[in-house]
Amino acid sequence: MKKTTGILLLLLGISYQVSAQESKLSTSELFINSTIRIECSGDTIHEGVKKRFTSTGTGFYFQFRYDSVSLPVIVTNYHVIRKTDKCNLNFTESISNKPIYGSTFSESLNITENDWLKHPKVDLAIIPLKPILDYIKTTRNKTPFYVVFTEDLLPNKNILDSITAIEEVFMVGYPKGLWDKTNNLPIVRKGITATPAYLNYEGKKQFLLDIPNYSGSSGSPVVLFNQGAYSTRTGHLYIGNRLALLGINTQSWDYDAEGEVNQPSRNQKIEVRTRLPINIGIVIKSEELLVFKALLEPYL
Repeated sequence: MKKTTGILLLLLGISYQVSAQESKLSTSELFINSTIRIECSGDTIHEGVKKRFTSTGTGFYFQFRYDSVSLPVIVTNYHVIRKTDKCNLNFTESISNKPIYGSTFSESLNITENDWLKHPKVDLAIIPLKPILDYIKTTRNKTPFYVVFTEDLLPNKNILDSITAIEEVFMVGYPKGLWDKTNNLPIVRKGITATPAYLNYEGKKQFLLDIPNYSGSSGSPVVLFNQGAYSTRTGHLYIGNRLALLGINTQSWDYDAEGEVNQPSRNQKIEVRTRLPINIGIVIKSEELLVFKALLEPYL
């Protein structure tokens, strides 16, 4: 696949608001159609031998807005696509702007690490979506169903001033590569913010998340999603819904569980060490996505 930055003017996409109106899907169903399973492969050298490796992670659709031009992209962690030269992307077919569950297909594309635009400071990367959609339309005559997060869903000052120190959040992705392959749907996990999302953990634009977190969840969107009612930091109770893209999962912490294995015949002890997750994830704040907007603007 050729470099894509020269055709950004052609890009277009659909927002949560538009797709909700046209497809008549609930917010939660739109939410689970906002991610894409990414399988990338490349070459590496291990003990002097060239070997092929595969990296599986989560991507999600995001749309930048430039006056009358909309720019949809796929967002993931940079480490998911690092040193790769091929990507396999999984799609659900769209008919009349509705997902046709069960009608899924995979597209293997010669997308290299250089086709992605890397964030200058944090573990994020994006790739324009329109060239991929054009290729699928040309080769398969199909239209994928996808739902984008828009800039309106980034937490504004009102959201950040109202959220509490401990909020229930959702993370959507493909932990350990797991998914509903037949319907091309991700796995939804629920957890809580382990540090306040309105503060910068360790002085960086990130916060911690208490949630079951495994490889494959890299790049997963972390979403504040309240239905019916929610309370604010001041203790007020509001009736209604609240939806905000708080951040992008990037890393989880493990710890070494040490033990011993006894061999009575020799009376020797062998140390055993196993890495276990502690279900604490590091989340990059979604405001970092706006760095890409400034980087892309010269091409427009």
